[in-house]
Parts: sequence; structure tokens; C-alpha cells
Amino acid sequence: MFDIDLTKYRILDLSKEVIPPGTEDRPFKVQKGFLSDMAYKHDVWTHSHVGTHIEASSHFYDDGKDINEYPLEVFFGRAILLDAEPGVIDAKVIESLIGDIIREQDIVICRNKKVGSGYPYLTAESARWLAERKIKMLGIDTNFKLGRDVEEGRLIHDILMSKGVTFIEFLDNLHLISKREFFFIALPYKVRMDSSWTRAIAIEER
Repeated sequence: MFDIDLTKYRILDLSKEVIPPGTEDRPFKVQKGFLSDMAYKHDVWTHSHVGTHIEASSHFYDDGKDINEYPLEVFFGRAILLDAEPGVIDAKVIESLIGDIIREQDIVICRNKKVGSGYPYLTAESARWLAERKIKMLGIDTNFKLGRDVEEGRLIHDILMSKGVTFIEFLDNLHLISKREFFFIALPYKVRMDSSWTRAIAIEER
């Protein structure tokens, strides 16, 4: 019988809690109602980039894939921690941080080592470095930036999404990660949208 000894692993919730009604640009408004059998339901008004969410290529391209078109194995697997200090993360820096452990089809989770002292910034150069190593997902929280400005952020999306890489954004609790390598799971809704909300989980050895 298949079994996992959970005493050997830590399960870390890396998802951001969504608290209604959300914010002006990230709304999550709910209204309690009833189904036909008088059981409760909630009517929800929001959009696809509220809380922890995975972005598919249709977020960026007119002819891109919706999130339901990706195989499930895109959304789980071996992950590595890119633990960076505030500043520019160019190819030389990213090589020094994860060059010794990165493999094809890895998930790369980016963390700011010094929250409150500025932001680490991925660059177009470091995005090309990641694309060449054929990662399958890139993750950030709100303390880590994709590019030094909007234009470079769009370029980073283009460089990676054009190679089939998905993005997971608005992660949380990254300070809980204690290993450079761990197992990561973030399954999206099976929905025809450019993005989907998700519950992100890391599993690491004790």
C-alpha cells in the first residue's frame, strides 16, 4: 500500500491568505446566499490574479495557452531556492546562487534574504540564463521583483513564457523554507483562463 511517513517531512503553506473584500486593484468581494436546497453559497467578484496565482502564457500572448491546457506535471516537482540579497540579480549573480544545483524542469522559488532592506531584481539577462536551463516554473512573493521597471518585467515574462515557463506570484511565508532543495506543489483550477488561484505547498525533509 502506498504510504508517506510524514514524520520525515515538513509541509509548508506558501499561499497568501485572501481576505474579502480584497483591495481596489485586487478585489475579492463575496456575498452570502443560498442554493436551491437552502444550503449556503458565496457569490464572488474578483479576477484571476488575486492571492497566490499561477500565470499561463495567455496572460501575455493573444494565442497563448490557458491554464487548463498545461499538463499537471508542470505544477509540481523538484524546486530550488534562489535566496538573494537586495540588488540586481544578473547572470553572474544567479550562477553563483543556484548554478551548482539547478536542473532541467526545476521550479525556481525566489526569496529576498533581507526583507525591508530593498528588493532583489531579476534581469532580462538572468531570465535568459533560466530559460537556457529549461526551468518549468518561476515563483516570487511581493518582496522580490521581476525587472527594475515595467518594461523589463514584461521582457522577463516574454523570455520565459515563450519557452513554456509558468509563473507563480504572490507567494507567502517563504521564510519558512529551510532547505535549498524541496518538493513543490501548486495545482490550479481546471479553468479556461490566463491564470488561476492556487494553494502552494512546499515539502522538505526534516
